[in-house]
Amino acid sequence: MAYLGTAIWGIGASLGFPVGMSASADDPARAAARMSVVATIGYTAFIAGPPLLGFLGDHFTVLRALLAVTVMVGLAMLVIPATREQRSP
Repeated sequence: MAYLGTAIWGIGASLGFPVGMSASADDPARAAARMSVVATIGYTAFIAGPPLLGFLGDHFTVLRALLAVTVMVGLAMLVIPATREQRSP
């Protein structure tokens, strides 16, 4: 189960960044600003995420450290409605 979970997690992580970059460029007027924000968030997560999980795992056990990932996924799900296209009147 751990290998399956890790594989699913890896697939989601590998698809999330390119899809986010593509979605941020949908509006040509604000594409540059949006892509820079998505890139900054993505690369910060890539660079800071593993050391943070290692630090938390060293101090609180790995299982509890992965709760940080769960919390971040929960926060991401909360902002999903904000990504809907606005309806024109």
